[in-house]
Amino acid sequence: MSKQVLRPSGLRRRRIAGVALAGLLAMGGLSACGGSGDDSASGSDGGMPASGEIAPQDKAGKTYDGDTAAKSESANQARASVGQKLVRRANLQLKVDSLTTSAQRIRTIATQQSGAVLSEELYAGESGRDTTGSITISVPAASLDATIALIEKVGEVQVRNSSSEDVTGTYVDTEARVKSMTTSVARIRELLSKATSVGDLIALENELSQRQAELDALTAQLANLKDSVSMSPISISLSTDDFEPVAAGGFLSGLKAGWSAFTASLAVLVTVVGAVLPFAVAIGVVLAPVIWWMRRRRTARPAFVAAMAQPAGPGPMPPSAG
Repeated sequence: MSKQVLRPSGLRRRRIAGVALAGLLAMGGLSACGGSGDDSASGSDGGMPASGEIAPQDKAGKTYDGDTAAKSESANQARASVGQKLVRRANLQLKVDSLTTSAQRIRTIATQQSGAVLSEELYAGESGRDTTGSITISVPAASLDATIALIEKVGEVQVRNSSSEDVTGTYVDTEARVKSMTTSVARIRELLSKATSVGDLIALENELSQRQAELDALTAQLANLKDSVSMSPISISLSTDDFEPVAAGGFLSGLKAGWSAFTASLAVLVTVVGAVLPFAVAIGVVLAPVIWWMRRRRTARPAFVAAMAQPAGPGPMPPSAG
């Protein structure tokens, strides 16, 4: 008697293929993480225990987390390898004699420092002469201080401030994620080239599109970080007059600000009343006769109705028969 061989159904085959694909992806991710950890921790004594060794324990029987220590050491090594990453920027307010001449000098300084002009605006005053303006340039971060020193000679510095932001952690994390995602995308492409069934092809293509999109976003973020670190913007405000000083905080400054707001609101209210008053007068001239006529009619109507409602008097007596 021949034995009957049971073959798995289509649904079961798809499930088996999905489980196998998930296992391959998981093994690939683990190997990628393990490879990066080995590279970063090679040659150091603080890495994870070798295969077959038991993690050291303290007297209380607690096992030390070697994986956490290895990751921390790897992160510190990555920070040390890339160095400190700072995003620097500066702002200046200059009182100058001529806006056009000063703007030309600032453009020349930006070119000499291997920078570029990002934006430039000049505003004309009531007399038709330029009185205020602004120009923003971008120069290499290494020459930021030298550029500021040259710009300060263009006019009288009235306000100057600068700031720095440490983005080393973000930079290292983004760079590591880009490397990991690049390896993952390459592995998915390799699996895609070896896929034989339609279900595997569809699943791998979907996974590849998602990871490629994430890789593109991370690459753009890393490029933006590199530009922000390598180039520093300088915003320069120009004026032929003195800049208004920044009011200090406190009761007097608050009182002054409140009085300014009150006078400004009162001026707006008076302006609105003055604009509406002519229309109100014209409407009143037209409506006054109409209102007077309607009131007079309303007063005369009850008297007329009362007169009409009175009964008529007795008529003449008829002549007697005698």
